[in-house]
Order: sequence, then C-alpha cells, then structure tokens
Amino acid sequence: MEKEHLKLSCRLYNSVQDIWPSYLEHPFVLEMAQGTLPPEKFRYYMLQDYVYLRDYVKIFAACISKADDFGLIRFFGENIMAVLDETERVHIPYMKRLGITDEEIESVTPHISNSSYSHYMICEAQSGTVLSGLVALLNCSWAYAYIGENMVKRFPDAVQHPWYGQWFSGYVCDDYLRTNQQLIDMVDSLSEGITAQESSRLCGIFRTCSLHELQFWNMAYAAGK
Repeated sequence: MEKEHLKLSCRLYNSVQDIWPSYLEHPFVLEMAQGTLPPEKFRYYMLQDYVYLRDYVKIFAACISKADDFGLIRFFGENIMAVLDETERVHIPYMKRLGITDEEIESVTPHISNSSYSHYMICEAQSGTVLSGLVALLNCSWAYAYIGENMVKRFPDAVQHPWYGQWFSGYVCDDYLRTNQQLIDMVDSLSEGITAQESSRLCGIFRTCSLHELQFWNMAYAAGK
C-alpha cells in the first residue's frame, strides 16, 4: 500500500518503530516478565500509575468539551467510566494486595516525569482538536497492548506470576484489546481526509507521548530516585 493511502493508525505505528521496541528490552518490563523485578519498584510504579490515571480521565474530558455530536460525547463518556471502573475495581485492590496502604495512596504525588507526560497530553487535548487529544490518549493504550502481547509471547509464564501476572493478564485480555481497537478505529474514522501536514503533526504528538512513556518506565525502575 502506498504511503499516502495508509490509515493514520498505520502512520502512527510506523512513526514509533525506533521507540516502541525499546520498551520490550527495558529492565522494568523485562524483569517484570521474568518475575525478578524488585517488589518496591513495582509498588512505586503502581502508585504513580494511579495518579496518572487521574489525569488520563481528564484528557477524555477535554476531548468531550470539543466534541460536536452525541456519538463522540458518548464514546468519550464511556471511556471515562471504563477508566474509573478499572481504577476502583482492579487498580486499587491490586495496590492493596501489594501491601500499599490507604495513607500511601492518599499522599502520593506525581513524579516530574509523570506530570510532564500527563500535562503534555492534557495540553494537546485542550489546545488542539478532538483528534489530537485522541491520538495522545491512544499512545498509552496501544503501547501497553503492544508490550503485553509481545512480552507474553516471549514469556508465556509471565501471566502466572503471583505479583506481576495480573498486570500482564490485564493488557492481553479481550476487554482491553477491544477497547484499544475502538480507540484505533475512532482515530482512523476522524482522520479521514486530513492533510499530509496534519498527519505529520499528529505523528509528532504520538512520538512525543511515546518518549514520555519511555521516561515513565525509567522513573518506575529508578523508583523515583
């Protein structure tokens, strides 16, 4: 297929092929899949991911403020509710199982790498279009699906680990993959007929988010130090 006929999602994916494969060799991801990651690093990650999810919801809300039809409003609203449900039903109980206390959850503050990432996405959603906000949101969702799929293929036993198995299972399950595909499909639907210049701009947003994602893994492995 000639480049000009590629869907935007394909262009986005192609634009980060010098970044995403490095996730699969990152020591945090690799050691988690091998079951050798020090638990304190994972606990730190889970707390930072918790505050990240709080901002992630705000990006969907910023997209709603720019949506001009009920279909899009419903789409973003359903995603907000899905994130809120996952946080209450899965993420918080997971943290409790790791021994993270209510006091730790209530007092956690975002690391600068965390807030830089989420604030960049919020800025793109608030100052740009519905599509630019959606592209920023898609990066995180798709990157986690990419990591989950590739690491579970490489380390099939990763899903059985007593601490990290739930993390991998969550990102290869049908519900997660279906939601991620819905984001991809919406990006492609909203981007039909965009100019080459706009496509390039959106790929730039996607790449920047991918670099922030890499910094997030660095932060987690260093446990904020």
